[in-house]
Amino acid sequence: GYKYFSRLDLKSGYHQFRIPTADRPKTAFVVSQGHYEFRVLSMGPQNAPAAFQKTMYAVMKSCREFCHVFLDYIIICSKSFDEHINHLKLAFEALAKQQLVLNASKCELAVQRVVVLGHTVSDTAIAPTTDAIQAILDLKEPRTLKETNKFLGGIAYYRKFVPHFSHIAAPIHRISNLTKDRKHLFKWTAEHSNAFHALKHLLTTAPLFLHFPVDDFPLHLATDASGTATGGVLFQDVNGERHNLFYHSKVLSPTEQKYSVPEKEALAIYHCLQRMRTLVLGRTVYIHTDHCPICGMLQKPVNNRRIERVANLIQEYRIAEMKHINGK
Repeated sequence: GYKYFSRLDLKSGYHQFRIPTADRPKTAFVVSQGHYEFRVLSMGPQNAPAAFQKTMYAVMKSCREFCHVFLDYIIICSKSFDEHINHLKLAFEALAKQQLVLNASKCELAVQRVVVLGHTVSDTAIAPTTDAIQAILDLKEPRTLKETNKFLGGIAYYRKFVPHFSHIAAPIHRISNLTKDRKHLFKWTAEHSNAFHALKHLLTTAPLFLHFPVDDFPLHLATDASGTATGGVLFQDVNGERHNLFYHSKVLSPTEQKYSVPEKEALAIYHCLQRMRTLVLGRTVYIHTDHCPICGMLQKPVNNRRIERVANLIQEYRIAEMKHINGK
């Protein structure tokens, strides 16, 4: 893993990019003082984030091997201090070439732990920041649909750290997915209150950190399905120690809830592999399931179209074996 990190932040990032003269009329607005047009990129245009991201990728193209860009955030990763100093030099040269200015007060250089998009990243693990978790814990119990969606939106951002998230949050999801003409049906009950407090409890008691994959060790994916949700955990056994890499869970749609047990178990495998694609693709993975009938779906034909479709969709992954484990 990378040992040293630097976080660079552009000063008023959007305003450092000039809008081509031909496009300025598209940003025009009229007030009592007259007619105005933006000369630099502003907040608000629908395609501004995409255009800004594309431009930043082009600016930092020469540093792509060690540089990650998210809008005006630039993260530089290196395996040694000397290498990191060289990477910083190359990044500064790329920015200076385009006359881009950094906000020095928000930059961090050559640190071994860096905060990125609400996560604390180190050489071996990733974890949510304390401030972000505290902000969720400070939320009061919802009483309206808007407050419910605000809570779910905040906690769902860190769902990969929480096992069985969808199963626990299922009661709240059922009353939050109301259309505009059905908002009057919202009703907060004791069942939803229990789910709310259970999720908060997990944020204070569960080990809220995940490891990065270690090369030369295979991945293991343990999946399961219930009547309302599917879920799984991706992990590695590294020198006798278990490293959890990612938790995933997903609420089943009304149609999926009518699937047979084998179909739900196969769907759980598909959901997890798709969500964990960036970690799994190109690596050897062993799948663990407590449903023995689907263990051979990759070796022999299955007389079920849904399971057969899942078997075809997961062929792109390097699955070494599907193992049966005791569900209890």
